[in-house]
Amino acid sequence: MTLASVASVSVSGPGWSGDFLRTLQAPASGVRRVGGDAWLRVEPGRAAAPRADEIVVDDVMFGVDDVDVAHRRAVRAGAADLAPPHWGVLPTPHGERPVRMARVGGIGHVTHTFVERDPVARDAAFDGRQGLDHLALCLPCGTMGATVARYEAGFGLHVTQTEHIQTRSLGMINTVLQNASGSVKLVLSAPTPTSQTTQLHRFVDVHGGAGIQHLALRVPALLAHSLALKRHEVNFAGSMPEVFDAMLARIGHCPVPRDAALALGIMADRDADGLLLQSFLAPSRTAEPVFFFELIERQGARGFGAANIRALFEAVERVQGAPVVAAESQRQPATV
Repeated sequence: MTLASVASVSVSGPGWSGDFLRTLQAPASGVRRVGGDAWLRVEPGRAAAPRADEIVVDDVMFGVDDVDVAHRRAVRAGAADLAPPHWGVLPTPHGERPVRMARVGGIGHVTHTFVERDPVARDAAFDGRQGLDHLALCLPCGTMGATVARYEAGFGLHVTQTEHIQTRSLGMINTVLQNASGSVKLVLSAPTPTSQTTQLHRFVDVHGGAGIQHLALRVPALLAHSLALKRHEVNFAGSMPEVFDAMLARIGHCPVPRDAALALGIMADRDADGLLLQSFLAPSRTAEPVFFFELIERQGARGFGAANIRALFEAVERVQGAPVVAAESQRQPATV
């Protein structure tokens, strides 16, 4: 029994977050809406937000074929049993409808809700083609192995890519988990034991443990979407010129003009299947966010821009004057 799709993500946050999230999905009339209305839910959080200005992911709802089997498997693998299978009501773009559902513990305060799909209703929330590209989970140092094992055994996911980035002072481990069809993608990141303080450490400190560090929204045209968001005064993490130039030398071409790419933090990467464009942003009213959003446009590529992460680490090391001692990547055969 494996997960069929990410049906929706539940977030909580300050009063302005609902408007921000709606803008994020459709920033202008000329920009196509990302996904449907069902995939992102803004509702009162079950756990206190770590900071008053922070958006927090509380629950990830997975569509499954059999909620009893999915619940039993997750609990047997060690997930906390928070709500056994029962009938509930699920809001959909076409109105509320009764569904079989259950809830288990995930990582940190994040929970996972299983909802049984109705093959007759064919709700868009369960078709695996929503605007959410992947979820990025941030873990404390030393917990990667146990977390991966739990998601493999309890949720039927499998590892498709691992990467170990280590410099003299900075380091991280990335593991990509997917279901068989690729409609569910989790990217797990943790600092290495020898790493000095990084964004991963700050996230764990602020949230008091593991959690979802960012949501990646897949958009049809990254530059147009980013420019529309910029007009709404949404902040982007700009690119370092030397990182952008190293990227160009590595892949040979970026379809976004250099000045626009630097201002909006747009980076490109390439794999055997095509090109990937990505940028990172944060709510404009959050002064120093540890949770953020990624925008991603896939022109065939199925990876996650890992080469750009390595390049950024190497640039930081050059600025600090510490040479890179290792940067390793291993890709396992993907089934998507």
